[in-house]
Amino acid sequence: MGEHVLSKEAYTRVADSVRSEGGSATRRGEQRLESGKGLDPLVDPKGFGAIRRSISRKEKRGDHFVLTVGTAMLLETQFDGTSSMRDNVDLAFGSLPKGYHLLKEADNAPLARYDLQNINGVFNDIGDSVLLTRSQAEMDEKIAEQLRLLIPCRAGGDIEEDPHYGLFGAAYLTAAEIVKYGLKSYHFTATDAPGRHETIWSELRRVYGDDVLDIVESNGFQMKKGSLPSTTEIVAELLKRAHAFVIQIGSDSDTARFWTEIYGPERVVTIPTARHIAETEAAIVGLTEGTLDLQGLEEFLVEEGKLSHSSAGLIREAVAGIPIGAQAALPNFGKIPLKGAKFAQKSDLWPIDAKEPAAAKPAVKAGPKKGMWRP
Repeated sequence: MGEHVLSKEAYTRVADSVRSEGGSATRRGEQRLESGKGLDPLVDPKGFGAIRRSISRKEKRGDHFVLTVGTAMLLETQFDGTSSMRDNVDLAFGSLPKGYHLLKEADNAPLARYDLQNINGVFNDIGDSVLLTRSQAEMDEKIAEQLRLLIPCRAGGDIEEDPHYGLFGAAYLTAAEIVKYGLKSYHFTATDAPGRHETIWSELRRVYGDDVLDIVESNGFQMKKGSLPSTTEIVAELLKRAHAFVIQIGSDSDTARFWTEIYGPERVVTIPTARHIAETEAAIVGLTEGTLDLQGLEEFLVEEGKLSHSSAGLIREAVAGIPIGAQAALPNFGKIPLKGAKFAQKSDLWPIDAKEPAAAKPAVKAGPKKGMWRP
Protein backbone atom coordinates (compact mmCIF):
# COMPACT_ATOMS: atom_id res chain seq x y z
CA MET A 1 0.00 0.00 0.00
CA GLY A 2 2.60 2.59 1.13
CA GLU A 3 2.38 5.86 -0.75
CA HIS A 4 1.10 4.59 -4.11
CA VAL A 5 -1.62 6.69 -5.74
CA LEU A 6 -3.12 6.64 -9.22
CA SER A 7 -0.53 7.92 -11.68
CA LYS A 8 -0.94 8.69 -15.37
CA GLU A 9 1.78 6.18 -16.19
CA ALA A 10 0.09 3.37 -14.27
CA TYR A 11 -3.30 4.18 -15.78
CA THR A 12 -1.78 4.21 -19.26
CA ARG A 13 -0.41 0.70 -18.73
CA VAL A 14 -3.88 -0.55 -17.81
CA ALA A 15 -5.50 1.33 -20.72
CA ASP A 16 -2.97 -0.14 -23.15
CA SER A 17 -3.86 -3.60 -21.86
CA VAL A 18 -7.55 -2.90 -22.45
CA ARG A 19 -6.85 -1.87 -26.04
CA SER A 20 -4.65 -4.89 -26.65
CA GLU A 21 -7.50 -7.21 -25.64
CA GLY A 22 -9.65 -5.63 -28.34
CA GLY A 23 -12.81 -5.00 -26.37
CA SER A 24 -14.57 -2.66 -24.00
CA ALA A 25 -13.20 -1.75 -20.59
CA THR A 26 -15.28 -4.53 -19.00
CA ARG A 27 -14.29 -7.29 -21.44
CA ARG A 28 -12.10 -9.06 -18.90
CA GLY A 29 -14.92 -9.37 -16.34
CA GLU A 30 -17.41 -10.42 -18.99
CA GLN A 31 -15.10 -13.10 -20.39
CA ARG A 32 -14.56 -14.49 -16.92
CA LEU A 33 -18.31 -14.74 -16.42
CA GLU A 34 -18.87 -16.34 -19.82
CA SER A 35 -16.23 -18.97 -19.11
CA GLY A 36 -18.12 -20.10 -16.01
CA LYS A 37 -15.66 -18.70 -13.46
CA GLY A 38 -18.24 -16.34 -11.96
CA LEU A 39 -17.48 -12.89 -10.63
CA ASP A 40 -13.96 -12.01 -9.63
CA PRO A 41 -13.91 -11.89 -5.79
CA LEU A 42 -12.57 -8.32 -5.96
CA VAL A 43 -15.88 -7.08 -7.41
CA ASP A 44 -18.24 -9.74 -6.09
CA PRO A 45 -20.28 -7.91 -3.41
CA LYS A 46 -19.94 -10.93 -1.15
CA GLY A 47 -16.20 -11.27 -1.78
CA PHE A 48 -13.60 -10.69 0.94
CA GLY A 49 -16.18 -10.67 3.71
CA ALA A 50 -18.60 -8.29 1.94
CA ILE A 51 -17.66 -5.21 4.00
CA ARG A 52 -15.74 -2.59 2.03
CA ARG A 53 -13.16 -0.86 4.21
CA SER A 54 -11.47 2.51 3.71
CA ILE A 55 -8.53 2.90 6.09
CA SER A 56 -5.72 5.46 6.26
CA ARG A 57 -2.30 4.15 5.31
CA LYS A 58 0.43 4.27 7.98
CA GLU A 59 4.00 2.94 7.82
CA LYS A 60 6.25 1.88 10.68
CA ARG A 61 9.20 4.25 11.05
CA GLY A 62 11.33 3.78 14.12
CA ASP A 63 9.18 3.73 17.23
CA HIS A 64 6.11 5.28 15.61
CA PHE A 65 3.85 5.13 12.54
CA VAL A 66 3.62 7.83 9.85
CA LEU A 67 0.56 8.76 7.78
CA THR A 68 1.96 8.34 4.27
CA VAL A 69 -0.62 10.12 2.09
CA GLY A 70 -3.34 11.67 4.23
CA THR A 71 -6.51 10.67 6.04
CA ALA A 72 -8.49 8.20 3.94
CA MET A 73 -11.48 9.70 2.12
CA LEU A 74 -13.85 7.26 0.45
CA LEU A 75 -15.67 8.15 -2.75
CA GLU A 76 -18.04 5.55 -4.18
CA THR A 77 -19.88 5.65 -7.50
CA GLN A 78 -22.40 3.08 -8.66
CA PHE A 79 -23.25 3.22 -12.34
CA ASP A 80 -26.38 2.11 -14.13
CA GLY A 81 -25.37 -0.78 -16.39
CA THR A 82 -28.63 -1.28 -18.26
CA SER A 83 -29.94 -0.39 -21.70
CA SER A 84 -29.17 3.22 -22.60
CA MET A 85 -26.65 3.39 -19.73
CA ARG A 86 -24.78 0.34 -21.04
CA ASP A 87 -21.56 2.25 -21.73
CA ASN A 88 -21.23 3.91 -18.32
CA VAL A 89 -18.27 1.84 -17.18
CA ASP A 90 -16.41 2.42 -20.45
CA LEU A 91 -16.98 6.14 -19.99
CA ALA A 92 -15.86 5.94 -16.36
CA PHE A 93 -12.69 4.10 -17.36
CA GLY A 94 -11.89 6.69 -20.01
CA SER A 95 -12.51 9.64 -17.68
CA LEU A 96 -10.67 8.18 -14.68
CA PRO A 97 -7.47 10.25 -15.13
CA LYS A 98 -9.44 13.47 -15.51
CA GLY A 99 -11.68 12.72 -12.53
CA TYR A 100 -8.69 11.87 -10.35
CA HIS A 101 -6.89 15.02 -11.46
CA LEU A 102 -9.87 17.22 -10.62
CA LEU A 103 -10.38 15.66 -7.20
CA LYS A 104 -6.79 15.22 -6.07
CA GLU A 105 -4.22 17.11 -8.16
CA ALA A 106 -5.70 20.31 -9.65
CA ASP A 107 -5.43 23.78 -8.16
CA ASN A 108 -8.06 23.89 -5.38
CA ALA A 109 -8.57 20.12 -5.78
CA PRO A 110 -11.22 19.32 -3.17
CA LEU A 111 -9.59 16.13 -1.88
CA ALA A 112 -5.93 17.18 -2.10
CA ARG A 113 -5.31 16.77 1.63
CA TYR A 114 -6.88 13.29 1.81
CA ASP A 115 -5.90 9.80 0.68
CA LEU A 116 -8.55 9.44 -2.03
CA GLN A 117 -9.94 5.89 -2.11
CA ASN A 118 -12.45 4.81 -4.76
CA ILE A 119 -15.15 2.17 -4.87
CA ASN A 120 -16.85 1.67 -8.23
CA GLY A 121 -19.89 -0.48 -8.87
CA VAL A 122 -22.47 -1.37 -11.49
CA PHE A 123 -26.10 -2.22 -10.83
CA ASN A 124 -28.38 -4.06 -13.24
CA ASP A 125 -31.97 -5.36 -12.94
CA ILE A 126 -33.20 -8.21 -10.75
CA GLY A 127 -33.95 -10.16 -13.92
CA ASP A 128 -30.33 -9.99 -15.10
CA SER A 129 -27.74 -12.69 -14.52
CA VAL A 130 -25.70 -10.28 -12.38
CA LEU A 131 -27.53 -7.78 -10.22
CA LEU A 132 -24.54 -5.95 -8.75
CA THR A 133 -20.76 -5.78 -8.93
CA ARG A 134 -18.85 -3.63 -6.44
CA SER A 135 -15.11 -3.08 -6.19
CA GLN A 136 -12.88 -2.75 -3.16
CA ALA A 137 -11.80 0.67 -1.86
CA GLU A 138 -8.66 1.33 -3.91
CA MET A 139 -6.24 4.22 -4.27
CA ASP A 140 -3.94 3.47 -7.23
CA GLU A 141 -4.07 1.64 -10.59
CA LYS A 142 -6.20 -1.01 -8.90
CA ILE A 143 -9.10 1.43 -9.40
CA ALA A 144 -8.70 0.98 -13.15
CA GLU A 145 -8.00 -2.74 -12.90
CA GLN A 146 -11.19 -3.38 -10.95
CA LEU A 147 -13.28 -1.28 -13.32
CA ARG A 148 -12.32 -3.94 -15.89
CA LEU A 149 -13.95 -6.62 -13.75
CA LEU A 150 -17.37 -4.95 -13.35
CA ILE A 151 -20.35 -6.42 -15.20
CA PRO A 152 -22.84 -4.11 -16.93
CA CYS A 153 -25.49 -6.45 -18.35
CA ARG A 154 -26.42 -3.79 -20.94
CA ALA A 155 -29.99 -5.13 -21.25
CA GLY A 156 -33.33 -3.35 -21.42
CA GLY A 157 -36.47 -4.45 -19.62
CA ASP A 158 -38.89 -2.65 -17.36
CA ILE A 159 -38.43 1.00 -16.53
CA GLU A 160 -37.79 0.64 -12.79
CA GLU A 161 -34.30 -0.52 -11.89
CA ASP A 162 -32.54 -1.86 -8.82
CA PRO A 163 -29.77 0.41 -7.55
CA HIS A 164 -30.99 0.00 -3.98
CA TYR A 165 -29.04 -3.24 -3.60
CA GLY A 166 -25.88 -1.23 -4.19
CA LEU A 167 -27.14 1.48 -1.86
CA PHE A 168 -27.67 -1.24 0.75
CA GLY A 169 -23.97 -2.11 0.57
CA ALA A 170 -22.98 1.55 0.86
CA ALA A 171 -25.20 2.04 3.91
CA TYR A 172 -24.71 -1.21 5.85
CA LEU A 173 -21.64 -2.98 4.45
CA THR A 174 -19.08 -0.19 4.40
CA ALA A 175 -16.57 0.89 7.04
CA ALA A 176 -14.98 4.25 6.22
CA GLU A 177 -12.48 5.62 8.71
CA ILE A 178 -13.33 9.22 7.79
CA VAL A 179 -16.62 8.82 9.68
CA LYS A 180 -14.73 8.34 12.95
CA TYR A 181 -13.44 11.90 12.60
CA GLY A 182 -16.96 13.31 12.42
CA LEU A 183 -16.80 13.84 8.65
CA LYS A 184 -18.61 12.03 5.84
CA SER A 185 -17.54 10.09 2.77
CA TYR A 186 -19.06 10.59 -0.71
CA HIS A 187 -21.50 8.40 -2.60
CA PHE A 188 -22.95 8.84 -6.09
CA THR A 189 -25.57 6.89 -8.02
CA ALA A 190 -25.58 7.64 -11.76
CA THR A 191 -28.76 6.59 -13.54
CA ASP A 192 -31.46 7.63 -15.99
CA ALA A 193 -34.33 5.67 -14.45
CA PRO A 194 -36.36 5.40 -11.25
CA GLY A 195 -35.75 2.56 -8.82
CA ARG A 196 -37.95 0.37 -6.67
CA HIS A 197 -38.92 0.72 -3.04
CA GLU A 198 -38.92 -2.87 -1.81
CA THR A 199 -35.84 -4.86 -0.85
CA ILE A 200 -36.43 -8.53 -1.66
CA TRP A 201 -34.74 -11.07 0.61
CA SER A 202 -33.94 -13.57 -2.13
CA GLU A 203 -32.22 -10.86 -4.21
CA LEU A 204 -30.33 -9.45 -1.23
CA ARG A 205 -29.09 -12.95 -0.42
CA ARG A 206 -28.14 -13.53 -4.06
CA VAL A 207 -25.99 -10.41 -4.05
CA TYR A 208 -24.38 -10.53 -0.60
CA GLY A 209 -24.66 -14.18 0.45
CA ASP A 210 -26.74 -16.24 2.86
CA ASP A 211 -25.04 -14.72 5.90
CA VAL A 212 -25.59 -11.11 4.85
CA LEU A 213 -27.61 -10.19 7.94
CA ASP A 214 -24.92 -11.59 10.22
CA ILE A 215 -22.33 -9.51 8.39
CA VAL A 216 -24.55 -6.43 8.64
CA GLU A 217 -24.80 -7.02 12.38
CA SER A 218 -21.02 -7.38 12.68
CA ASN A 219 -20.78 -3.92 11.09
CA GLY A 220 -23.01 -2.40 13.76
CA PHE A 221 -26.56 -2.68 12.38
CA GLN A 222 -29.54 -4.74 13.47
CA MET A 223 -31.79 -6.14 10.76
CA LYS A 224 -34.29 -8.97 10.32
CA LYS A 225 -35.19 -10.89 7.19
CA GLY A 226 -38.88 -10.11 7.66
CA SER A 227 -38.39 -6.35 7.92
CA LEU A 228 -35.76 -5.35 5.41
CA PRO A 229 -35.30 -1.61 4.85
CA SER A 230 -36.97 0.15 1.94
CA THR A 231 -34.98 2.30 -0.47
CA THR A 232 -36.05 5.38 1.49
CA GLU A 233 -34.80 3.85 4.73
CA ILE A 234 -31.53 2.70 3.13
CA VAL A 235 -30.77 6.19 1.82
CA ALA A 236 -31.68 7.78 5.16
CA GLU A 237 -29.11 5.53 6.82
CA LEU A 238 -26.51 6.23 4.13
CA LEU A 239 -26.91 9.98 4.56
CA LYS A 240 -25.82 9.69 8.19
CA ARG A 241 -22.30 8.83 7.04
CA ALA A 242 -22.03 10.01 3.43
CA HIS A 243 -22.72 13.04 1.31
CA ALA A 244 -24.88 11.05 -1.09
CA PHE A 245 -26.30 12.22 -4.43
CA VAL A 246 -28.10 10.92 -7.49
CA ILE A 247 -26.65 12.12 -10.78
CA GLN A 248 -29.63 11.84 -13.10
CA ILE A 249 -28.79 11.53 -16.78
CA GLY A 250 -31.51 13.23 -18.83
CA SER A 251 -34.59 15.04 -17.65
CA ASP A 252 -37.18 12.25 -17.33
CA SER A 253 -39.82 13.52 -14.93
CA ASP A 254 -40.67 10.12 -13.41
CA THR A 255 -37.00 9.54 -12.60
CA ALA A 256 -36.67 12.98 -11.04
CA ARG A 257 -39.83 12.50 -8.99
CA PHE A 258 -38.75 9.11 -7.63
CA TRP A 259 -35.28 10.15 -6.53
CA THR A 260 -36.32 13.58 -5.26
CA GLU A 261 -38.82 11.96 -2.90
CA ILE A 262 -36.05 9.77 -1.48
CA TYR A 263 -33.00 12.06 -1.49
CA GLY A 264 -34.60 15.49 -1.47
CA PRO A 265 -34.30 17.98 -4.34
CA GLU A 266 -30.94 19.27 -3.12
CA ARG A 267 -29.32 15.87 -3.70
CA VAL A 268 -30.60 15.07 -7.20
CA VAL A 269 -28.36 16.64 -9.85
CA THR A 270 -29.52 16.43 -13.47
CA ILE A 271 -27.07 16.55 -16.38
CA PRO A 272 -27.69 15.83 -20.07
CA THR A 273 -24.95 13.27 -20.70
CA ALA A 274 -23.12 10.50 -18.84
CA ARG A 275 -19.89 11.74 -20.41
CA HIS A 276 -19.63 14.40 -17.71
CA ILE A 277 -20.22 12.30 -14.59
CA ALA A 278 -16.60 12.68 -13.41
CA GLU A 279 -16.66 16.47 -13.76
CA THR A 280 -20.03 16.68 -12.03
CA GLU A 281 -18.77 14.63 -9.09
CA ALA A 282 -15.72 16.89 -8.78
CA ALA A 283 -17.97 19.95 -8.78
CA ILE A 284 -20.21 18.49 -6.06
CA VAL A 285 -17.27 17.46 -3.89
CA GLY A 286 -15.56 20.82 -4.33
CA LEU A 287 -18.65 22.75 -3.30
CA THR A 288 -19.30 20.41 -0.38
CA GLU A 289 -15.71 20.61 0.90
CA GLY A 290 -15.56 24.36 0.41
CA THR A 291 -12.58 24.36 -1.94
CA LEU A 292 -14.77 25.79 -4.70
CA ASP A 293 -17.66 28.20 -4.86
CA LEU A 294 -20.26 28.73 -7.57
CA GLN A 295 -18.51 31.86 -8.81
CA GLY A 296 -15.28 30.01 -9.55
CA LEU A 297 -16.68 26.63 -10.49
CA GLU A 298 -17.05 27.21 -14.22
CA GLU A 299 -13.48 28.49 -14.53
CA PHE A 300 -12.23 25.45 -12.58
CA LEU A 301 -14.01 23.03 -14.91
CA VAL A 302 -12.78 24.85 -18.01
CA GLU A 303 -9.15 25.27 -16.94
CA GLU A 304 -8.61 22.02 -15.02
CA GLY A 305 -11.26 19.81 -16.63
CA LYS A 306 -10.80 21.09 -20.19
CA LEU A 307 -14.55 21.47 -20.66
CA SER A 308 -16.17 24.02 -22.92
CA HIS A 309 -17.76 27.00 -21.24
CA SER A 310 -21.19 25.74 -22.27
CA SER A 311 -20.68 22.29 -20.70
CA ALA A 312 -19.13 23.78 -17.57
CA GLY A 313 -22.02 26.21 -17.30
CA LEU A 314 -24.56 23.39 -17.48
CA ILE A 315 -22.81 21.59 -14.62
CA ARG A 316 -22.64 24.78 -12.58
CA GLU A 317 -26.37 25.27 -13.04
CA ALA A 318 -27.08 21.62 -12.15
CA VAL A 319 -25.17 21.69 -8.86
CA ALA A 320 -26.23 25.15 -7.69
CA GLY A 321 -28.81 23.78 -5.27
CA ILE A 322 -26.72 21.21 -3.38
CA PRO A 323 -25.82 21.72 0.33
CA ILE A 324 -22.77 23.90 -0.28
CA GLY A 325 -20.14 23.75 2.47
CA ALA A 326 -21.80 20.79 4.19
CA GLN A 327 -18.50 19.03 4.88
CA ALA A 328 -16.76 22.16 6.10
CA ALA A 329 -19.51 22.64 8.71
CA LEU A 330 -18.95 19.22 10.30
CA PRO A 331 -16.94 18.61 13.49
CA ASN A 332 -13.16 18.34 13.14
CA PHE A 333 -13.13 19.39 9.48
CA GLY A 334 -9.98 21.46 10.06
CA LYS A 335 -8.37 19.02 12.49
CA ILE A 336 -8.00 15.74 10.65
CA PRO A 337 -4.45 14.32 10.47
CA LEU A 338 -2.46 15.28 7.38
CA LYS A 339 0.34 13.55 5.50
CA GLY A 340 3.36 13.04 7.75
CA ALA A 341 1.44 12.92 11.03
CA LYS A 342 3.00 10.56 13.60
CA PHE A 343 1.05 7.94 15.54
CA ALA A 344 2.02 5.79 18.53
CA GLN A 345 0.07 2.81 17.21
CA LYS A 346 -1.07 1.95 13.68
CA SER A 347 -4.69 1.74 14.82
CA ASP A 348 -4.68 5.13 16.57
CA LEU A 349 -7.07 7.74 15.20
CA TRP A 350 -5.24 10.83 16.42
CA PRO A 351 -1.52 11.66 16.14
CA ILE A 352 0.92 11.59 19.03
CA ASP A 353 1.07 15.38 19.35
CA ALA A 354 -2.67 16.05 19.05
CA LYS A 355 -5.46 15.92 21.57
CA GLU A 356 -8.67 14.33 20.37
CA PRO A 357 -10.95 17.28 19.54
CA ALA A 358 -14.38 17.56 21.10
CA ALA A 359 -16.69 16.05 18.48
CA ALA A 360 -19.60 18.26 19.52
CA LYS A 361 -17.81 21.46 18.45
CA PRO A 362 -17.72 22.21 14.71
CA ALA A 363 -14.19 22.81 13.49
CA VAL A 364 -15.39 25.44 11.02
CA LYS A 365 -18.04 27.97 12.02
CA ALA A 366 -18.07 29.91 8.78
CA GLY A 367 -17.30 29.11 5.17
CA PRO A 368 -13.79 29.62 3.83
CA LYS A 369 -12.95 33.02 2.43
CA LYS A 370 -14.22 33.42 -1.11
CA GLY A 371 -15.24 29.79 -1.05
CA MET A 372 -11.62 28.66 -1.39
CA TRP A 373 -9.59 26.51 0.96
CA ARG A 374 -6.14 25.15 0.43
CA PRO A 375 -4.62 22.28 2.43
